[in-house]
Amino acid sequence: MKQWASFLPACLFFPCWLLIGTREDLFADAISTYYPMMIAMILGSMIAGSTPLGGGIIAFPVSVIILNFTSTEGRDFSLMIQSFGMSAASFLIFYKKQHLIAAHTDLLCEFTFFSLIGLVIGMGPVSDNLSSYVVDIIYTTVVTCLVLIFIYEDFLHSKALPKRDRASVLHLEKNEDSDRAFVAEEEEEDADDGEPSLDLATNDDSNKAGVTGEDEQEGSLKQKIVHYVCLPLFAIIGGILSSQIGSGSDIAFYFFGSVVNATSSHKISGNSLTAVSVIVMATMSVCGSVLRVTTQSDPAMAVELSVYLCLFATSPIVILGAPVGSLFLKPSFERILKLLFYTLGFLQFIVFGVLKIGDDSSAWAIISCSILFVLLIMVTHYLISFRCRGEKENVPRTRRPSLLGATI
Repeated sequence: MKQWASFLPACLFFPCWLLIGTREDLFADAISTYYPMMIAMILGSMIAGSTPLGGGIIAFPVSVIILNFTSTEGRDFSLMIQSFGMSAASFLIFYKKQHLIAAHTDLLCEFTFFSLIGLVIGMGPVSDNLSSYVVDIIYTTVVTCLVLIFIYEDFLHSKALPKRDRASVLHLEKNEDSDRAFVAEEEEEDADDGEPSLDLATNDDSNKAGVTGEDEQEGSLKQKIVHYVCLPLFAIIGGILSSQIGSGSDIAFYFFGSVVNATSSHKISGNSLTAVSVIVMATMSVCGSVLRVTTQSDPAMAVELSVYLCLFATSPIVILGAPVGSLFLKPSFERILKLLFYTLGFLQFIVFGVLKIGDDSSAWAIISCSILFVLLIMVTHYLISFRCRGEKENVPRTRRPSLLGATI
């Protein structure tokens, strides 16, 4: 019963889909014309439910490049298809994986609120002044730079840390990234070995004992800046991006969560970041779809029939695929999902660069300078961390500088 209930949105959807297709005689035209998107969304729906890159990362380029949709039509389709798939994935997260979001509900609500403000701004006063091509370049460049930063933090930065710092970081990540079943399993193993179990609270207490009043004030200031400045800024930017290309709020939250991890002792695991980003993007997709469908005063701005036909053809796939993708939000799959995220980040950069930017030297110059700047920061940060390694080996309580600007 529980497994069946996880796919309740799909069970409610299919009778309505069959009725609409039969009544309007849509099956032949929709499927024969838009089967390339149906194939693409098999992967796109899984991505939407399991990574911070929504299904729009597949839907938008395929619709624009293969189906010859305009950028506006590609944006409309991305929003609408995600309103089905990511809503179904969100239902599964609320139903079966509440532990991933239980501690972050306030953050979810606040980020969603400011993202909605960005979405309204992007579809209102900003919509007539933004070139979709420029937005595409900005989004592609930002995602690529973020992927580089995440790869550095995951695979390279730890090598510059003292051994004791590495062990502490690994232990912290192990505790944070585990869900309830995984934690219970670890505690049983510790009990069998006759060793006391080290949990996150123990680490926090020992760390707090060595923190001075000055450190606490500095940490409090950083957290206030993150909460009152970074959160609204990232959310609004993500909402504006979503209004233009059908995706953006999800990756904006994921990056914001990384900033939180760099400035707070209360970490957010990778799976929790993904789960919250899915819910944020689902909300933005539904709101964005409503705003687009209700645009009727100007016929030139209304949603095209081709978008509805493509939506009809692909919606049965995503409403099943996205929840299935969310089932992979487990500690054992987190490393695989991260690698998938990194691969897709580079893939969208290559595809967009080859098929859309082409020989636009100005665009390539801007993108290259941005990526080189990020690489320069990473190399500098790595050298500084490595130089401090010897000094930190002799310090009882080690503190790790983060690329995102804080000390852990």
